[in-house]
Order: sequence, then C-alpha cells, then structure tokens
Amino acid sequence: MKRNRLALLVVAAGAAVGSAAQAQTVINITGATLFENFFNKPASTNDYWDVDGDGFARRFLTDDSLCPDGDGVPAVGSPMFGQNGDWWVVNYRVNGSVTGFQELVDFSSTFVNNADGPTAALSSSLNSKAYLNRTLYINAGVGTGNFNAANPGGCPIRSNPATLFATQPGVATDALRIDIAPLDVPSTWAVRTAGTTAYSRLPGQAGYGSNARKQRTVNGVDIVSSSNLLASLAGRNLNVSAPDSNTIFDTAITAVPISAIVNQGVGRSQITQSELSHLFVTGRMPNGENLTAITREVGSGTRNGFMNSLGVDPSWGVGEGVGGISADAEVAKVGPLYVPGNRIGSGDLEAQLFNTRLSIGYTGSERSLSSGITPGKCEVLAVKMDLEGGTAYFRPTISNIVNNSTPNSYRIGGVEQFATLGDPQAAAVTPYGGFANGHPGMFNIQAAAYINNITRSVAAFDANPGSNENLFTPGELLAKNFVLVAAADFSQSSTNGTSWSGNPVFNANVKTYTIANNVLRLMPTTFGTVTLDGKVPTRRTTGAPVYTDTGIIGSDTFANTNGTYISESGAHISYGVTITSRNRVQGDFSGNGVRDINDVADMVAAYKKRQGTGTWTAPNGTGAIAGASGGDAIIEVLGDFNNDGNFNARDIRFFADGLAINAGGDLDRKAGFTAVDVAFGGNLFGTTLVAGVNGPRSYKNGDSRADIAGAAGTTPGWAPVGNDGVVNGTDITYIMAQYRAGDVDWKNNLSAAALADLSADVNGDLMIDRADVTEVLQNVLCTRWWDVNLDGVINQDDRDIATAHLGQSGGWAQGDVDGDGFVNAADVALICAADFNGDSAVDFFDYLDFVDAFSSAACYADVNADSVIDFFDYLDFVDVFSSGC
Repeated sequence: MKRNRLALLVVAAGAAVGSAAQAQTVINITGATLFENFFNKPASTNDYWDVDGDGFARRFLTDDSLCPDGDGVPAVGSPMFGQNGDWWVVNYRVNGSVTGFQELVDFSSTFVNNADGPTAALSSSLNSKAYLNRTLYINAGVGTGNFNAANPGGCPIRSNPATLFATQPGVATDALRIDIAPLDVPSTWAVRTAGTTAYSRLPGQAGYGSNARKQRTVNGVDIVSSSNLLASLAGRNLNVSAPDSNTIFDTAITAVPISAIVNQGVGRSQITQSELSHLFVTGRMPNGENLTAITREVGSGTRNGFMNSLGVDPSWGVGEGVGGISADAEVAKVGPLYVPGNRIGSGDLEAQLFNTRLSIGYTGSERSLSSGITPGKCEVLAVKMDLEGGTAYFRPTISNIVNNSTPNSYRIGGVEQFATLGDPQAAAVTPYGGFANGHPGMFNIQAAAYINNITRSVAAFDANPGSNENLFTPGELLAKNFVLVAAADFSQSSTNGTSWSGNPVFNANVKTYTIANNVLRLMPTTFGTVTLDGKVPTRRTTGAPVYTDTGIIGSDTFANTNGTYISESGAHISYGVTITSRNRVQGDFSGNGVRDINDVADMVAAYKKRQGTGTWTAPNGTGAIAGASGGDAIIEVLGDFNNDGNFNARDIRFFADGLAINAGGDLDRKAGFTAVDVAFGGNLFGTTLVAGVNGPRSYKNGDSRADIAGAAGTTPGWAPVGNDGVVNGTDITYIMAQYRAGDVDWKNNLSAAALADLSADVNGDLMIDRADVTEVLQNVLCTRWWDVNLDGVINQDDRDIATAHLGQSGGWAQGDVDGDGFVNAADVALICAADFNGDSAVDFFDYLDFVDAFSSAACYADVNADSVIDFFDYLDFVDVFSSGC
C-alpha cells in the first residue's frame, strides 16, 4: 500500500535514499511563508488526476489499500508518486516570497553544490524554516533533525543533475536547483524597476521597489549589508506573451487574505488603511504616536501584499527600520538582544508581536486565527479601507473577504502564485497534466506535474465544490484554508493593490461553499472574544540578565528570578500567561484604560520607585478596566516601551517623545517633556544647554525635547536614541536636515513624513519646519537666529566662523544658517543682529517683534546676553537696528 511511503522517504537522511527501489525526483520549492500551512499538509500532494500513472485517481472512498483499518477513510499522510512510480521528494525552503523569487531567478537553471554557510548560495541563514517531505530540518532559523551542513541550505539530500533523482547526502558531484517559487503576489510586484523612488510607487512604475534605505541597529548605525530593495530579474523576463527560455511564468493558485494584527497592549481595536500606511512607512501614526510597526524583511510576499494593499511600495514599508534580517527567536524576546523588525518568517513576526506590547504587524488571516487569536496572544484589527472610499471598519471574516464588491469590506491581501522558469502547462496532457501549449517548458517535468496536479484539482473544485470526488484533494485544502480566486465578488488589480474590479472568474457556488466551510468562518466578529488583555511578554533569560525588577529595588525587599515579572503586590508573574486587566494598555500608569499625557505623573512616580528615590501606589482601575486591582500592576510590563526588559529613563524619554498624546488626540512633544520634568521636580534626563557668553545656561522644564542628535546615530520611528545630553548646534543642524526638502506636515503629507524624524518637532505642533529651530533658539537657548556659536550674542564672531568655513559642508556650528548643508556667502550675508525675527530681512517688523519680546520679558530679548532684560537691551537693539545689521 502507499500509505506511509512518502512520510518515510529520506527523512532518515541515510543510505536508504540512494538504495530505494523507486527513483526519487527532487522538487525544490522556495519562498512564501504565508503558504506554509499548505505545503506542510498531506493533502497538498494527494493524487487528484492519476499523476502517478497507475490508472487510478481520486479513489479515496473505495481503495482500502489507503485505508488499512477498513473504515473507508484515507490514511492521513497518503503519499503521492510521480509518473512510473517515481517518488516525489519535496524540499520546501520557508524564506519569504521575494527572497524565494530571487533564488528562482538565480538558481532555476544553475545547480548549487556548495556546503551550507552564511554567505553560501541557498544559505540556510535565509530560512525561517525548511521541510523535506513535510518534516522540519530548519526551525526558527536553526538546523534540526536531519539538517546536513554539507549540503546547500542544510538540505538532507541533493539530486543528480542529470536525472534529478535524490542521492545520498554529501555527494559532492550532486547538487540542488530551484523549481518553484511560491509568492503571495504576482511576480511583477516582486521586481524592482530603475528610477526615482517614492513610497507610493506602483508595481512596474519607474522607481518601484528601489528604496535604497539601509536598516539600522538599535543604536542608529546603518547595517551596511542590509537592503530594502526588491528582487532583480538579472537576465530573466516576465514577458509571457512572447516567452523565451528566460521567461518566468506565474501560475495563480489562490487568494491570500492578510490580517493586520495587534498586541492588546496597544489599546486599539480598529485602524484605517491610511493609518497603517503612515505607520509602516514612518514607524509612527499620523497623530505622531510612536507605536511599534513589526515588519517582515523585504523578501516577504506577505509584506509585499500587505503594503501594496495599503498603496505603499514594499521597499518603503520598513516600519521601524531597525534590525538585520533574522529568524533568531532570541531577538523576538524582550531583553538585551531585542530588535523590532525585519523578520524572515510569518511565525517569526508573530513571535515578535506577541512580546511587544506596543506593536502592530501583519500575517496571513488563517495564521492570525490559529496561532494568534485562538490562544489569546494577539488580536486582529478591523480596517476601514478609507483610501478606496470605505466608510466603516471590517474584520477579515470570510464573509467580509468574499463579499468585497465595495470598499466597505475587507480588501487586504494578494494572490498566491507559483513562479517557475518555464510554463508548467507546456507539459504534455498525459502523463503530466499540462496542455502542451507550445510555451517553453520547465526543466523538471515532475515539478510541472506537481503544479498541474494542484491547478487541475482547483479547477475541479471550482466546477463542483464540496463533491465527493474533491475530498482530500489539494483544491479542497486550499478552499478551506485560503480563499479560492473564484470565491470573491471582486479581484485585485495586477498593477494597483488598492484598485478592485469585478472578478472575471467569480463562481457563486464556490463563494457559498467558502462562506460555509473556510477556516475564517471561525474569525470572531468582535475584538477581544478570547481576551482583551493579551499575554505577559517573554523576556530573555539566557545569560541571566539583570532587569530592573531583579533583586532589592528601593524599599522593596523581594528578589526576582528569571522567568517572571513582579507585580506591585509582590507576586511573581510567569511569562506567557494571560495578563491581568490592570496591565491591559501599555503605558496606562494612571489605570483608566487609556495611554496619554495624563499618565506622566504616575509613570514618573513608578520610575522614582524603581530608582529607590520615591514611592508609588498604583491606582485601581477605572473606565474600561474598572475594578482592576492596583496591586496587579506590573511596572516593567506597563513601562518597558523599548523592550529591553527594564523600566528606566530611556522608557520615560520614549513616552515623552512619542506617547504623550494630548486632549486633542495628537502627540505633543513639548508638553510631554515638560510634564515629565514637572512630575520629577526638574531635569529628569540631566540635559545641559550649550554655554553662553556668560557661562552655563539654566535648564527649564521641557528643554530636553531639543536634545535629539549628537549620539552615534538615530532611529526615526523607533526609540529616541540620538540624544547626547546637551542641546547645541548639532541638534539645530539635525532639525534643519529634516525640512531641507520642504516643511514636513506630519499628519497630512506622508511623502514628506517618510523622509523625516518627528523627534525634530520641538514645538509640538506635528510640523517640522523653521519654527522648530526658532523654538530651540528662542525658548530653549534664549538666543536668536544667526547666533552661530550660540553664545547669546550675534556679532562679528558669528560671521567670522561662517567665513572660515566658506565652501565647506557643515552645519549650524560651522555657519550653515540657511540649512542647505553648505557654508557659502549667502550664510554670511544672513548673519545680522538687526534681523530680530530671523526672516532674512531687516525691517520694521524686527523692531515690533523686539518690542513685543522685550515687553513680555522673553528670555531671547536679552540681546546683550548679560542675563538681565533691561533698558540696555533696548538701546543695544536700537543701535544695531539703526545701523542695518
């Protein structure tokens, strides 16, 4: 009988491979992680149309050789054979659609016979997982089981280049090549084009997929080896209307809805397309709120389908833009190794999101149901398709997905394609299931038969959904776990992911079957059906790191152990358990179920407690969490915004910089930093101001908001790490660089926001412009425009500095006062003490503005920098004003 042959095949990775009676043709698949739950199921390779040539097909209900217990039900894991009894050995590298597509481009006609290694062809380092005949040999990026480092990608077997038959591991003359690259989107969406890049480029447009931005470390340093570029065709083509030997063909398999998933700690249940676009392009919401956008790496088809469905070029969907490509489970844990994105596999992203209380991400809708919502680890956001005219919010229930003829539905996803060099339908009808259409065929005829078995099964299912002849077939598996293309009213444009039109292959019967049987019928219709609270994050324990709730802290005398957090009642709370409602919303120190600027007082009190300089009694819950005990509050869960496992000043800065939401619903950095200092009793961050002509300047509450640059790097969108402890010309230069191409209206102009760092919004108006430099000069440093050395006096010294740097690149401290990045004669001409308002013109408005500042005793009216605003300042200004400069 056939029952266990494929399940037993090769997994021992021993001599049996080479000595098996039947030939074993290797089929190499590389790509989509979203489709993992198809490739790892037995039904994916069940014989639909007699692919093994034994004269029988779809004999599941009558052939007891498949049902050894005599119950008439086929055995799970029934294998499928190729023509003439050849076994199929299916190798599946789970590494992302675009990554797999690039491997198809590079290695579909080139054999690879190198050993595995981080820089080797088909390296295992690119894989989240890998399966041989549905048996894992790589998991979470780590080799396991039959992993063989002597073979490309650690694959347990190789194949003979002439016959493609499997051979024993380690035979140096044998090799592997790529047959199929499954993508969650059309191949055209995976390929970059030359030209000027922008976040809104569409597939095929000049500049699409060509964002050259590098990923950064958590300290803001570019990762030189990183890339956000989409794939290169490198000599291949997609011209299926006039194909040649280098033409890559797409075979559409099924639609793949993608969910926007959220950690319950965010405190949101719904979101708009435009908000998602803003978040994943900039790392922040349109209102400035600094949530954590967890991304897949650019090789991901899930990222590609998700971003294109938001009107975003996937090469711009960088989220936080922090972290190299990784499947390492340790960087997904809260702690010293944490990085917020660029994950290889869907499972890797999900693990990251489960541990990141401020995070929003994305994954296949069927995955979000099974691996996220069902165990209560995350939730699915309802989305309003506002970019397409939608007026209400919809969750990815199966009904909302297939009833999609208007934007008041759920329209985020792609269409799963199997990309191949050569057309699988070029194969003969018998025995390979093709149509002999005259196109260039595939090198591996068994790989063509593999695909044709699936597509023929789908076609038969479309013709008669739910019939007995389709039981246990690939088509039925796809209909139940994904969404057959024929099921939805409308289909997505092949050139614009936010454009939808009537589905030319729509089948009402398939739609009816799908609504009744698809796994997404189990998608809860409301948020928080399993839990509104989520799970306690998992911290890294390897190496026994010391966290801020470890040992004796302030007046607390308990000791912590790895594997727990400590609540305010002193209880040890294990990682991964359902969190209590007092900790539902991260940052909600006040306990009213909302995170906003009103949490600052309690947050700072909790910080003092952790520093051993004060006490904090956590308030009991009110509002949405009414009745929650303050004793359940967990300081490190509520306040560890940068996910390093601790609650410290870096988290307070994160809050002030990105979570201080005002009553109007917008971020106000000025108010946030000021509130922190007021609650602390002054200068929490120990920030200093560049000295003036008379010595050190006095710090005022909130002045730390201007300390945004000077450290090794910055991470726009992620945690604020650019501050160096002093406000000086470096900060002014950084602000000017943000609006050099034009003022940045953060909320309303994503094109500008995509290139900027909102930490440069010093006055808290969600604009980055000249007014922010004025804010630093006048209200933080108590000086004015054109004060190059920032000593408080505008005089010949400032002109001399600029003159000394003529013709050089530089910033404010070198005399670049117009912010173009260079020091030239124009800068020298601008440096004028009489231009009180800094508008580049000396006129009566300067006099009026001086009088206004003088009358209100504004600190920048001290034009002679003697620390006193008096009549001498008036005389000194009139003197320079009369002289014209």
